[in-house]
Amino acid sequence: MASGRYQTLRSVSDIHIFVVCHDKLLRASGGSPQKGTMAGDGRGEIESLKPEYRLALARDGYALGKCELAVFKPEA
Repeated sequence: MASGRYQTLRSVSDIHIFVVCHDKLLRASGGSPQKGTMAGDGRGEIESLKPEYRLALARDGYALGKCELAVFKPEA
């Protein structure tokens, strides 16, 4: 099982697009993506993520989602 922390980001230009990535990746790259393109949306423990997001993080290093803001719930 993956350990560590994740962060979710939401697209500024399309509020239906979300990215889940390793928190340490963002800290290593300066803390946030290019200013104005993505907004921080939340953080938590990778173990708490739904299985499909944990799998995508392990396989690809990120997970991409598209849905309504009120519906996006990355944790199980």
